[in-house]
Amino acid sequence: MAIPTINKLNVTDEDISNPVICPSCGKTVGMRLFGAEDKSTVGKLFPEKQKMAVAVCPMCAAVYKVADNYYKERKNGTLVYMTEKDLESLERK
Repeated sequence: MAIPTINKLNVTDEDISNPVICPSCGKTVGMRLFGAEDKSTVGKLFPEKQKMAVAVCPMCAAVYKVADNYYKERKNGTLVYMTEKDLESLERK
């Protein structure tokens, strides 16, 4: 029996970033980028939180939320370079 869920999240692979120093392990790596779009009712009620991007370090597997400005400019085709300031840790506390 299938159980319907209210979570309708579309995740897309957005390629690799420019070399950046991982805040967690301190190594210079190309972060793997993923775009996430919430298509549920909750996402429609809060459109400012509907789209986000995450970056994953290939060395230590740390996961970061990417700054909205960086992701928006990258999606528009602007040449942008990721820095450590564009990464916010998504760690449970």
